[in-house]
Amino acid sequence: MEAQNYMLAVSSVLVAALTVYSMFYLSRKFSGRNQKNRAVRAVSIIFIGSAGMSVMHLLGLKSLPGTGFAAGKDGFILPLTLYVLTLAGMFYLFSRLRMLLAEREQLKELAYRDSLTSLLNKNGMDHFWDHCKPNEQLAVLFLDLNRFKSINDTLGHHVGDLLLQAVGTTLSQFSSKGKRHIFRIGGDEFVIIAKRCGRKEAEQLALRILEKTTRNYRLEKHELFVSASIGITMSHGKIDRQKLLKEADSAMYNAKQLGSGRYSVYKEENATPAKAGNSVSLLHSGVTSSNVLDHKRSSMRA
Repeated sequence: MEAQNYMLAVSSVLVAALTVYSMFYLSRKFSGRNQKNRAVRAVSIIFIGSAGMSVMHLLGLKSLPGTGFAAGKDGFILPLTLYVLTLAGMFYLFSRLRMLLAEREQLKELAYRDSLTSLLNKNGMDHFWDHCKPNEQLAVLFLDLNRFKSINDTLGHHVGDLLLQAVGTTLSQFSSKGKRHIFRIGGDEFVIIAKRCGRKEAEQLALRILEKTTRNYRLEKHELFVSASIGITMSHGKIDRQKLLKEADSAMYNAKQLGSGRYSVYKEENATPAKAGNSVSLLHSGVTSSNVLDHKRSSMRA
C-alpha cells in the first residue's frame, strides 16, 4: 500500500508538471495577436488545465481509501499530504488560468482600441459587425474633419495628432454601452454606429455631435477653428456592412459639398430618380443656423 501511495504521488507530480508545461507551451506557440490564434490558445489551455486538475484530483482521492487511521499514523500522513498538494496544485492552476484569461482580455482591448484616441479601431468595428444581429436596426454616421490634411501638412503631424485626440475625447462622450459605438477607422475619419436608432434620432445625434466638434481648438500655441461633416445612412432589413459604410461615406462627401459643419442623410429613391440614370438622391440638413457657423468663422479670423 505504501509503495502504491508513492507511485500515486509521483504520478500526480508528473501530471501537474506536464499540465503546466503544456499550458506555457501553448501560450508561447499561440502568442500572436491573430484573433483565431488567441481563441485556439484559450480553448486549449482551458481544456488541458481542466483535464490535468481532474486527473490530479482523482489520484489524490485514490490514495486515501483503505489507508485511514487504522493503517497507522505514518500510513495516513503520505496520502493526506498528497491530497493537500493536489488541491494546492488545482488552486495554482486555476490562478494561472485566470491570469492567462486576464492577459487575453488585455490583448483584446489593445487590439480593438486606437492607440491615439482610445476609441475603437477597425478591428473593433469588425468585431462589432461579426456580433451584430442580422436584422438589427442601425444608424451609421460617417464623420470627417474639414481641412485636416491642410492642418496636418502646414502645422505638422504632432498638431494633427493633438487635434485627433481632442476630437476623439469629444466623440467618446457620445458612446453608450450596448447602444452607441464610436470608431476611428483611419486618419480623420470616424464612424458612429447607433443601435435601435431611427432617422429622426440619428439626425438629432448628428446635430449634437457637430455642435460639439465644430468649435475652436487650442493645440499648444495654435488656436484653430475646425468643423466636421457627417454622412448618415440607415439599415433596412439584413445588414450589409460594406453597403452601409459606402452609403454613409457618400452622404458625408455630399455634406462637404453643401458647406462645412453640415450633415447629409443618404436616401434611396425607388420611384423617381433624382438624376437621369441614377436612382439615388441625397437629402440634407444644416447643423445649426448657418449664420451661427459663419459668425464663429468670422470671429476666428478677426
